[in-house]
Amino acid sequence: MYLLFCVNTAAYAAVSPIPLLVEQCLSYQFPINNDLANNPTQQAIQFERDLIGFFNINDRLKYYRQFPLTYADRERVLQCQLYLADELALFFKSAKFQSLRFNLAASQDPNIQALIQRLNRLAQNTEKPYQKAQLHTAQAAFKQGIASQALSINFTGEKCQINPGTVKIEQKGQKQAKRFDDTLANYLINQPDELCRKHVWQAYQGRASVKNQTLLNQITELRALQATQAGFNDYVDQITSQQWLSTPSAVIQFLHNQTQAINIAPWDLGRKLAQSNSTPVTAYSSTMWLEQVAKTLTTFAISFSKVNNKLYRVYHEGRLLGEIYLNQGNRAKAKAIRHSVVGQQFGQFELSLPENLNRYSQQNRAIEAIANIISQLGRGDKFYLNNTLGETQDSAQIDQLWLQTWLKAQLLPTPMPDSKEAILQHYSVQLQVFRAKVAFNTYMAPDNGNRFDLNNEFTLAFGKSWDNITDSAYSFSGIVYQGPLYYQTIWQQAVARAVYLATKDCQNQQSIFNNLVVNETASDLATRLQLLLGEPITNDSLIKRTQYVFNHQDQHPRRCTFLRQ
Repeated sequence: MYLLFCVNTAAYAAVSPIPLLVEQCLSYQFPINNDLANNPTQQAIQFERDLIGFFNINDRLKYYRQFPLTYADRERVLQCQLYLADELALFFKSAKFQSLRFNLAASQDPNIQALIQRLNRLAQNTEKPYQKAQLHTAQAAFKQGIASQALSINFTGEKCQINPGTVKIEQKGQKQAKRFDDTLANYLINQPDELCRKHVWQAYQGRASVKNQTLLNQITELRALQATQAGFNDYVDQITSQQWLSTPSAVIQFLHNQTQAINIAPWDLGRKLAQSNSTPVTAYSSTMWLEQVAKTLTTFAISFSKVNNKLYRVYHEGRLLGEIYLNQGNRAKAKAIRHSVVGQQFGQFELSLPENLNRYSQQNRAIEAIANIISQLGRGDKFYLNNTLGETQDSAQIDQLWLQTWLKAQLLPTPMPDSKEAILQHYSVQLQVFRAKVAFNTYMAPDNGNRFDLNNEFTLAFGKSWDNITDSAYSFSGIVYQGPLYYQTIWQQAVARAVYLATKDCQNQQSIFNNLVVNETASDLATRLQLLLGEPITNDSLIKRTQYVFNHQDQHPRRCTFLRQ
């Protein structure tokens, strides 16, 4: 079945599709057929056909949640998502699922083996309804606290005040109060006194600490209980046991290897950037830029067919992958509407782009968005879960991030080491590394000997101290959503970069794309990485390869080890 799901933001605003979608959602039932129990191949195909409606409803709910919904529609969508999650949890506990899992496990088909691996992981991580409700409520409240931009700082003297024309000054008793709202960045750029910048930055980072401390304690207690019930020492042990970096010590080794002294304190970053030059790029309209991308992607036998100014069809080696709906927006962004499944349905994505892409940052974000779309459309499996879930959570986006790296190398100039872009890249890496250490500490048992010394780790990277280092746990929402897996983005970026460096001089780049992104044979990641990197893959060897990948100077030999040249 191929349903054209045309998206138009204006039409959405006029007539909300949420009531109809919710009606479909709440009436959905799992139509699992057990008649083919003795044939795992047929049963897997039947399973896919039965659940494709479930997956599509879920994806459409995620898509619509990105719009500014009314309160009533937001509540409807939430109700629907909870219903689907509960139905899925009931299915995983059912005799039908146990029968399905038993039969699929007997298959030697690599695609089915990959499918059962993902089903088992989903079933293993399905939370109890009561715990799930507690967890999601606490996470949402924590995020709301982080999102608050309101901050008042009382200055007892004139030293830390700056030009009243830059910020709003209010009288509170006999003290001067500085209300920041959206002017924190301006203050950090314009305040010449480092001690003042430091005090203000630290106060801003701790703005939600009082409110969010209770919430974070509640979340960590729920996670600790979950880990104990599953037989693990703590939640870090439990969650890493399911990942590519399968032990806490492997993650700790990676984070230590990624720690580099950039010696730029967070409160000094704004002034450093203000004194740096931007990397110049060729300006394009969004239409011209998309044409440049399409031309570049022909290297992988990817082609675009323009239906009209708002609709493009994407093909790989002549096979239709799906459609891209082009919208104008302030920032480049990719939104999944429906995922492609070979033999079942084509994919659909919305791509928002600014009218003109004049700056490096705009083109950089646009490349990330298009790489997201092409990598997801290009995955060549016949099962939805194999195309949308990685073998592990910390390996699911390596193909997408490799494609980003490849496209940036083709379409963007290399930033100079002292440019805004280079400084931001190095800073963001170190910030992610530090926060990953904070998240690890937060979910470790108090008596765990592997805990990081956060004061020391902050100083190692940024060259300065953070007086109230405990506030670091309340300064980013990823600590309650990704938790100990906060490291996964920087890890996958590093692996993707290592793959790019090892294969960038190979003549047959299409084979690399087919191996890493399409993966029609459903080969596991270790097999694919071994082929691409030219050596057996272990955690130690891969971590060593990632140690210097974010340096501007290429320290890897310029040779191709990929076998299929």
